[in-house]
Amino acid sequence: MRNRWLVAFGVVFFSLDPARAQPQPPLPPPAPPASNGPTELPPLLPPPPPDAPLAEVPRPGAAPGIDYDQGYLYLPEKAPERPRRPEMCGPDGRWWASGALGLSWTPSSRLPSDVRLRLSDVLGNTAPGPVVPVTGRSIGQFEAALELVLGRWLDESHTNGLEASFFIRGTDDTFFGAAPGMLVLFPEGRGTSQAQVIVLPEPLASQIVTTFPSTLVTTFTTVDVNYRRKLFCTDNARLDALVGYRFAYLQDGLYLGGQSDGSGNNQREGYGSSRVTISSPFHGGQIGLAGEVRKNGWYASGTAKVAFGVVTPDVTATGLFAGAEGRMGSQFTALRALTAAEKSEFAVMPVVNLSIGRQVGERARVFAGYSLQYLSRAGQLHDALNPANSGLVLNDFWVQSINFGLEFRH
Repeated sequence: MRNRWLVAFGVVFFSLDPARAQPQPPLPPPAPPASNGPTELPPLLPPPPPDAPLAEVPRPGAAPGIDYDQGYLYLPEKAPERPRRPEMCGPDGRWWASGALGLSWTPSSRLPSDVRLRLSDVLGNTAPGPVVPVTGRSIGQFEAALELVLGRWLDESHTNGLEASFFIRGTDDTFFGAAPGMLVLFPEGRGTSQAQVIVLPEPLASQIVTTFPSTLVTTFTTVDVNYRRKLFCTDNARLDALVGYRFAYLQDGLYLGGQSDGSGNNQREGYGSSRVTISSPFHGGQIGLAGEVRKNGWYASGTAKVAFGVVTPDVTATGLFAGAEGRMGSQFTALRALTAAEKSEFAVMPVVNLSIGRQVGERARVFAGYSLQYLSRAGQLHDALNPANSGLVLNDFWVQSINFGLEFRH
């Protein structure tokens, strides 16, 4: 019995020993965590050919088996383009201002005849007065002129802007006439007071001759304001369109007395009250073009504008010029143009400016140029003092000038 237990124990021992020598099997993988997301990836779109247009992501229900899932981030085919900052169109400077002095001239329109003034007493009676010798005189000679320009761009790209310009020219000419048998007096000076005429009795009238000064004056002024819009621009050139308003004022005059002495006394009451004045104000809407070309520090620019509007000439004769007469042959006849009624007329005013200049430093430019300002209709002194005219005749007027100036940009 004892031997049977020993045999059984040995069989069990030898059967367990090989099992202990074999390697242990690996542990099973852990179970994946629970997830609410999709268990399958959506189908991918095929890549488009190089020359084909970009494919669109199908919307839900657009094609069977392909849906847009909001749980995924769909990347665009390429990065979106960022907005570019507009490039600045030259020249540099958002503000610009220029000033120029010019040598200007106007048509040589000579006065047709002498003018005889009329004297009146307290009772309203009139008698012939002094004769102003203006036959053949003209003030169309060279005179100084001033031109100013101011502008500003409204944006960084220099596309939209505002610009204003101012031009003025004034001239005068003083000459002397003779008054036989009369005294022509200026109690407070020839340049500061009103003329007074005293008729001398005989026999003094045939023995005394006095002289007196008379002055011709002409003033022309024009101002315009424009909106400026870029039409074309390159690295070295630009072209702009202009739309705006123009005002011009032409005044011709003749008065008894000399030029002002500069002391301000000419503002006294009565100074220059014996005068004839023809004024022609013009108002009009304006369009135009402005361009510039730059190269190697040099530049050339030009502006062409034309204004369409109305001119309203006005004739005023005061003091001794009221009822004045003009010489026709050996006789004097009334100047009917001095009593012409005010009337508005259509007029056109073209303006041309050309210049060539050089850059000086970063913000300044010097230039020389030419300008023409033309008014198609205007009342002028030589037409008002023509005894052959039954009324005021309107003629064209122009001013030309050679300019030298300086421009600043900031």
